[in-house]
Order: sequence, then C-alpha cells, then structure tokens
Amino acid sequence: MPESEMASGAKRTLVEGTYQLSPPAIQFDKDGTLHAAWLEQRGDARSVKTMRVSQDLHQEAVQVNPKEAEPNALHQAPGLAVGQDGRIFVSWSTAKASDAPFASDLRLARSVDGGRTFEPPILVNDDKQPIGHGFESVLVDRQGGVNIAWLDNRHKSKSGAGAVFGGSHDGGKGVETNVAIDDMACPCCRPMLTQAPDGSIWVAWRKTFEGNVRDIVVARSIDQGRSFSAPIRVHEDKWVFPACPHRGPSIGFDGAGRLYVAWYTEGTDEHPQVFLSVSDDQGQTFATPVSLHASTTSLPDQLRMAVAPTGAVVAVWEELTGVRKRIVMRVSLDRGRTFGSLQTLSTGANAEFPTVAIHESGQVALSWNEHVWPNNRIVVLLERLSDHK
Repeated sequence: MPESEMASGAKRTLVEGTYQLSPPAIQFDKDGTLHAAWLEQRGDARSVKTMRVSQDLHQEAVQVNPKEAEPNALHQAPGLAVGQDGRIFVSWSTAKASDAPFASDLRLARSVDGGRTFEPPILVNDDKQPIGHGFESVLVDRQGGVNIAWLDNRHKSKSGAGAVFGGSHDGGKGVETNVAIDDMACPCCRPMLTQAPDGSIWVAWRKTFEGNVRDIVVARSIDQGRSFSAPIRVHEDKWVFPACPHRGPSIGFDGAGRLYVAWYTEGTDEHPQVFLSVSDDQGQTFATPVSLHASTTSLPDQLRMAVAPTGAVVAVWEELTGVRKRIVMRVSLDRGRTFGSLQTLSTGANAEFPTVAIHESGQVALSWNEHVWPNNRIVVLLERLSDHK
C-alpha cells in the first residue's frame, strides 16, 4: 500500500470451517487490543463468539450466549462495543415463541474481564410484543454509558419499522425505557451510533420518505439518549426502492468535531454508488458528497467507514464484477477532502461484508468473510495509518 496512506500488515484467519459464519464485528479497546465477534452455526446449534486478537492469534474463541439464548439468524454481525474500563458488550437477537414472522427479542451480554468470560444476557427491548427487534448498533460512550439503537415496528408509521433507542447508565446491568427515534425507518438497514467530542450521541439510519424514497438521515441527543432531535437528511439522493436494501450507513467524528457519514445509494438512475459527506456545523449542513467508487467495470456494495481522531478516514466496501466479489479500500489523510488510490485487500474470488476499526494510536483493523469451498472463514488485517508515528 502507498506509504503516504497506510503501512501494510499481514492477513490472518480468525476462524475457519465448513459451518456457517455471520459477518464479523471488530473493535479496539483503549490499550489497542482488538476484539472480534461473530455468529456461527454448527449443525442445528447457533452461537455467539468473541475473540481477543493477539499478535500470534493463538487465542481461543469464547462463547457468549447460554444455550437458551441462541441467535435467531446469521444474516448480520452481532453488535460489539468496548468501554474505556475494558468492559465488553455483545448484542444479538433471539427467537421469540410466536406465530408472527420474525418475532425476536434483543439481548445484551457484558464482560467485565476483557472478554474472557461473559455474564448472562439481559433483555434490551422493554416491550413484550411478538415483533422483530434487531439490526442493532451498540456504543459505549466516554462516560461509561451503554447505548443501543435498533429497528422494530412498535412505533412504525407507514414503513416497516421504527428506529428505537435504549440506554444503560449502570454499566450495562439494565436498560432504561426505550425511546422512539423515528417511525419511518427502513426495516433492515442497520442504524449506526457514534459520540461527538462534545459528548452528544448521534445515530444515522436509512429513513423511508413518502413515495418509498430511502435516504440517509442523522439525529442528535444531548441528554444521554433520553430524547433525540428531528432527523436531518444528509443528502437528497431520492432513491426510490419499494423494499429494504439491507445497506445501512456509517457515521463518525474526528477530534475537531467534524461529522462524517458514508452510505450506499442508487440515486435516481438506479446506479449503485458509495458516498461520503462531512458536516462542520453539527449536521445543519453537509458538504457535497464525495464519490468513493470510480470504476466503470465493477459495482460497489456494503460500504463501511471508520474515522481517526486526526481526521484520517478509512472506507472499505465490496467490489463486484461478473465473476468476482472482492474487498477494496480507500484512505483519506486530509479529513475526507481527497482519497488515495483504490487498494484491493482480499485475494480470493468471493469475499464480502467488510468492516473496519481505528485505534487512536493509528492502528487500523479490517475484517471480512471469505468463501473458499467448502470452507467459510473470517479474516483480519492489521495495518497502521502513516500519519501516526
């Protein structure tokens, strides 16, 4: 990789087998140790797994869930958040006995020993309705609060879901009363949480506007998630889609308070695109979006982004051709103004669901799924931003 952007590292396998694996989730702790989480299914048994990613990768995976709280599906990564005190939180949905389709409850498990063991999970949603509760994002803020945003249809209007928030201010022992953020959320585009330097909590999601227009919005909470501002549209893509695209946004702040939002859209011409936009006035206005994918011979998908305190931005996504699906990356070292050349991360013919995390030291972790018949595997790539010494 270009020395001006990233110092290259080695790709390593976290888990591999003929069994099914969900997409991965990754987060650094304050000391720079990487933690990974995923769901897997072996036979009829499903489980939630985590791993502390050491340099030699000789760590054993830890099972998070008890048998009576198996995940209900493997279509997405579990939620994963790491606190400043080393506590780790993992979330997933469990099946709820009901005749209603997709009925589930949202669970949250806590580790107080750096991910070596996990306590029994608690219930996040405070209703008892036979509806779906999932597509969640988990964030531990700098005050130690645990924040969860997810989708369910308790508060939905004309769309398939409402966006809901739940917070814990007792270290994750319990979740306070759930708060409705929006009644017109896209029902399976995962929302994303982040915290601004001023302490406010932000959430980004794909909102359903009249006429099945599905564009990205953000909202802000200045009272630790007890209430949220009205949704702010990031850009008027005017993407009309009469179903859920399963493609949520990414959101982050740098240390100077610049807000970054990245997302997938097909706009008005049904042409897949991935964009990034920034705001320097608390989301009141957003800059003209930067198009990240420039190829005319491939299509982009499943974009994820992370932001360093310096304003370095790492964006990763799937690049699809007629015969190949690979993971690619672009890096900005100037707060999203310009991006370096496209870098290919995967080597096989079928790689998907990338994700990225950045530590304040400049360490970067990238992870994704690879399929090499008959095996499935999750790989991780550890690198370093060159503007960090």
